[in-house]
Amino acid sequence: MPPLDKRIKKFLKDSIRIAPKISGKGELSELRTGLVSQYPQTRKDAIKKTIQQMTLGKDVSSLFPDVLKNIATIDVEQKKLVYLYVMNYAETHPELCILAVNTFITDAQDPNPLIRCMAIRTMSMIRVDKILEYIETPLCRTLHDDNAYVRKTAVICVAKLFQLNKDLCVELGVVEDLVNALDDSNPLVIANATAALIEIHNMDMDAVDLSSLIQSHVSQFLLALNECTEWARIIILGTLSEYSAKDSLEAQDIIDRVTAHLQHVNPAVVLATIKVIVRNLPQIEYSSNSLIMKRLSSAFVSLMSTPPEMQYVALKNIRIILEKYPELLTKELRIFYVKFNDPLYVKLEKIDILVRLVDPSNLKQCTLLLTELKEYAMEYEPEFVSRAIQALSQLGIKYAQESFVSKVLDILLELLERQDTIKDDCCISLCDLLRHCPGNDKMAKQVCAVFNTWSNPEVLLQSDIAKCNYVWLLGQHPNNFSDLESKINIFIENFVQEEALTQMSLLMTIVRLHATLTGSMLQSVLELAT
Repeated sequence: MPPLDKRIKKFLKDSIRIAPKISGKGELSELRTGLVSQYPQTRKDAIKKTIQQMTLGKDVSSLFPDVLKNIATIDVEQKKLVYLYVMNYAETHPELCILAVNTFITDAQDPNPLIRCMAIRTMSMIRVDKILEYIETPLCRTLHDDNAYVRKTAVICVAKLFQLNKDLCVELGVVEDLVNALDDSNPLVIANATAALIEIHNMDMDAVDLSSLIQSHVSQFLLALNECTEWARIIILGTLSEYSAKDSLEAQDIIDRVTAHLQHVNPAVVLATIKVIVRNLPQIEYSSNSLIMKRLSSAFVSLMSTPPEMQYVALKNIRIILEKYPELLTKELRIFYVKFNDPLYVKLEKIDILVRLVDPSNLKQCTLLLTELKEYAMEYEPEFVSRAIQALSQLGIKYAQESFVSKVLDILLELLERQDTIKDDCCISLCDLLRHCPGNDKMAKQVCAVFNTWSNPEVLLQSDIAKCNYVWLLGQHPNNFSDLESKINIFIENFVQEEALTQMSLLMTIVRLHATLTGSMLQSVLELAT
């Protein structure tokens, strides 16, 4: 039960009110009666209930004429609700929309800038040709309005109008006004005009020369950057990332001006800033220990404390950037260790990053990561375990020394003994390690000894790539397998059922060993293959 003072206030409010209330059910007949009530409060309540029903997905289009009667009001909240309704149902009643044109045109000249905004926004969003015919005067007026809030709304409306009627937009000449808005004194207007021009360029590349506009307005973008909202910053930074600096001095200036945004609380702003910096980095002189690289590294580290969805986007970007700047995050390896509560998609990306980041000249770092990956390989998520096993072999190959590769091989063999469900992944990884150390007979004997114990490898191994590796191993180290011919024969018998990689590997193995194999194995497999 609510507190006593709240109940008293509610009682007083209800007792003072004369206008009848609209019930919570919101039946269409009741709403229609409420919309034409003599009491303003009842009409407003009916409009609210109508919008509520509309947002729940119910069809209230039959109330269009009654709702439209309430559009001419001095109540801003009520006008906003009616405009919202009209935007949603204008296409179902195009002939009635024309009745609202006079109100739209009048509202576009209202002293209140909020009402002027609502009027021009609604007119540009109504997909009715008769309404668009009347948009010229209000749109041209609002594009040159004294209020920056109205101007920033009007420039977005140009893009919406272009989408609805390109020819009308060109005829009115509002695209030129949109280009002129890039020189506006308000940063939000500049950002919105940029967003609108990008949209128009995407719809018709011949409508505006976007690259030359960006080139001629770089200084305006940089000035507006510190004074606008997060959304506007993302737009401007995204635009700057498409610009190629003329020389190293300009590139350095752009980097210096945007670097402060690497510390922004919004991860999208941080990522957009990183994009601008990475675009300009090749043109300036820097070292792996320079201040800008340290700031980039700190920005990436900060992104790892964001929600999982944002982490995933950041990790995808990090993977791409590490292709060009592999030394960027080598000291931050621990940040990318998998946490127990990370979603699977983040875990998989983190493993990829860890293998890319590890310094192959640092034995201590590689050993720590080896232990970490071993822990991951003993988890319960099949996809995560599979990726961890793959990462183990990649780490061994990256460090390259045979003693370290031998350690990785021992871990894989240990995992193989513990779990039966990872035979495919271990088979692939072990064969990768043997390819990396082709002359190490000791390692080959270890692996072949384990595979020799498998009674039905063609059944135990499920994937095409795993069977392909197993058959490759038979051909590469035939002396380490007992009863080699029977093992190969089983695969020949199932040749037609096997997939392409296994078939190809089997063909190459038999060709390689045909001198030592008895009978007509080569002839049989050639006939099957052709």
